[in-house]
Amino acid sequence: MARDEALLLGDSPAALRLYNWAPHAVSLGYFQRLQDFDDVPPGTSIVRRLTGGGAIHHGEEVTFALALDADLLPASVDASYGLLHDAIVRAVASIGVLCTRLEHGPPPGARPKDRWCFAVPGRHDIVDRNGRKLCGSAQRRLRTSRGPRVLHHGSLVIERPSLTPFVAAIVDMAPIPSLPELRRRLAAELAAALSMNLEPSTLRSTEAEVAETLRRTRYEDQAFTATR
Repeated sequence: MARDEALLLGDSPAALRLYNWAPHAVSLGYFQRLQDFDDVPPGTSIVRRLTGGGAIHHGEEVTFALALDADLLPASVDASYGLLHDAIVRAVASIGVLCTRLEHGPPPGARPKDRWCFAVPGRHDIVDRNGRKLCGSAQRRLRTSRGPRVLHHGSLVIERPSLTPFVAAIVDMAPIPSLPELRRRLAAELAAALSMNLEPSTLRSTEAEVAETLRRTRYEDQAFTATR
């Protein structure tokens, strides 16, 4: 989470980070209350995201964080979700997983009615043929020293996590994919949607320093996780 925020605050016009979770964990949406998750099994790691939306139990999945200048996306928040999620649909279709982006329903919201992100699909969510949610996203928009910036978080489920058994999962529709190949295809389709070229990189030294500070002062601070 600290690295994602550091990328949002950084100087790169666009940066895409793909990762998974060890240990598996629950991420709360920025505006959610920790006490609403008192029933989560003891010992479960819980963090708070910078982005809004509902909580996610991150198990076997591909998580992505896209941090970029706002003017690289459509001016409409609604249209920006459509652009990025269509790219994800194309990426998973290329490994034999057929899914759909919903074009109707409630728009993405920072403060959802259901506590779990994947419980109720809404507009632009990616669903399987049974209407179960396979990929969900949330955005945070900030004005930074570089100008208006966007952090787009997304979670693409590979295997169904224990706390949210109602989700869709890639393994239900295709053999377990090669994660490096799936990440490569996701990155390629997202770059193509933005008319940008991919260039592998690591965190810049200034971004790494910001991430380390945020890790210590925000994301490992129980007060940040608990207070909303």
